[in-house]
Amino acid sequence: MQRFLQTFLIFVILILIPQTSRADFKKTKIAVLDFQTQGEKFETEDIGKIVAEWLITALVKEGRFDVIERRLLEKILQEQKLGVSGVIDSESVAKLGKVLGAKVVVTGSVMKLRQFMEVNARLISVENGSIIAAEKVKSESTAKLEMLVSEMAEKIISDFPLEGYVVERGDDGAVTIDLGRFAGAKVGKRFIVFKEGKTIKHPKTGEVLDVARIEVGEIEVRTVKEKTATGIILREAPGQKIEYGHLVRSSIEAAASIAQPSLPETKTITPTEIKREIPQAIGEFNIGEEYYLLVTIHAAKYTATWENRTDIPAIRAGEKVVLTKIDRHYAKFTWKGNGYTFVYHHAKTPNAYMLSKFLTKDDPSPIIAGFPDDIKSVISQGEAKIGMTKWQVLYSKGMPVVAGNRKTHDMRLEEVLDANSWIYQQGHFGKLHIEFSDDKAVNVR
Repeated sequence: MQRFLQTFLIFVILILIPQTSRADFKKTKIAVLDFQTQGEKFETEDIGKIVAEWLITALVKEGRFDVIERRLLEKILQEQKLGVSGVIDSESVAKLGKVLGAKVVVTGSVMKLRQFMEVNARLISVENGSIIAAEKVKSESTAKLEMLVSEMAEKIISDFPLEGYVVERGDDGAVTIDLGRFAGAKVGKRFIVFKEGKTIKHPKTGEVLDVARIEVGEIEVRTVKEKTATGIILREAPGQKIEYGHLVRSSIEAAASIAQPSLPETKTITPTEIKREIPQAIGEFNIGEEYYLLVTIHAAKYTATWENRTDIPAIRAGEKVVLTKIDRHYAKFTWKGNGYTFVYHHAKTPNAYMLSKFLTKDDPSPIIAGFPDDIKSVISQGEAKIGMTKWQVLYSKGMPVVAGNRKTHDMRLEEVLDANSWIYQQGHFGKLHIEFSDDKAVNVR
C-alpha cells in the first residue's frame, strides 16, 4: 500500500507540473501587415511599411503581444502568394493564420489629403475571418504621423484588456494580482476589480451564457515583478471590499484614452468664470475641472516647466488645482486663487501623456500620510534620502529631468519609474543624482 501511495503521488506531481506551466500567461500572437497608402502622394514611398513598423514597435513595447517577426511574415506571404499590404479577404486571413499560428491579423491604411491625416486599422480574427474591431485616428496636421500611430496602438491595446485575479490583500491595503511584467502589467496601470454575481443560464439547455460582474473598486499598480504586480487601492464601491479571488480587468488609462496631436486654440478661463463655463473635454483632462497634483512641481513667477528645477518654490503633491486651458505646448491652472502656466514645449508625446505624469483625480495625500514620520518629514522638506522609494521621491521632489539616459519630456510615467537612475536640475548648473535598486534609493549625491 505504501509503495502504491508513493507511485500515485509521483504520478500526481508529474501531472501537475505541466499544468502549472500551462497556467502561465500567454501572449496574444498578432501579425501586422504593411498599411496601404491613400490620397495624396507621401514624401516617402515606403510609408505603409514604416507605419506598420511603428505599430509593431508600440505593440511589442506593451509586453502582452507576441508579434510575428517581419522577415518571417514577408517570407510566408510570398510563399503563400498573398498580398504584403492592405486589406486581405477572410479566406486569406485564415490561410495566413494557420501557417503563422497568429490569432489576429492587423491590416490598415494611412491617408493623406492636404493637411489632413487619417490612419485606419482593422483587427481580423484568424479563427473565423470576422472583424474583431475597427479603429481610426485622425489629425488636421500631417506632421504628426508617428504620434497618430502611437494613438492607434493604444486603441488596439484597449481592445485586448488584461484580465486576472487578486491573489493577496495585505494588512496595509496593498493588493497583489497575478499579472506581472511578462503579462504586460506596468507601473501606473489601473485595474477595475470585480466579483462574480448572478449566473445567466439558457432556459432550455441550462448552458451558462454569462456571469454578471459586480464592480468592487479600482487599483493602481506601484511595483511589478515577473509574474505579479502590487498596487494601491484607489477606491472601493460603497459596501464593497477588494478581496482575494476577485477578478481584475485593465481599465483604459487617462494617458491612453485619446491623443491630441494638434489642438485648436482654446479660450482662457478666469477663476471666476470656471463654475459658469461648460467643461471642454480634451482627452481625460477637462478644462474647468479640479485635479490633484500627482507629484510635486516647482514654479517661479507663476510658471512651471517639465525640467522641474528643484531650487525654485514647490507646489506639493496632493495640492488641488483647476485646469483653465490646454494647448499643444502648455497647460494653465489655478492654485489658491492664482493662475499658473505649465510649459512642456519640448514634449513629443500628446498632452494627455504629459499631463498624466502630473495631474490625477485621486488625492495622493492619504498615501503620503501613511508613510513613516521620518519619510513624511523628508517629503515635506522636499528632500531625498537613501531608503526612499521612487514614489516617495516623486512626492518629495517631483519628476526628474533625466531618467536612465533620457530626458523625461517624452517619457511616460511608467518609463520614468522603470529607470534606476534619476537626475534633478538644481539651479542652472547644479544637479542631484539619485540611484535606485529594488525600488529603493541607494545613492543620493
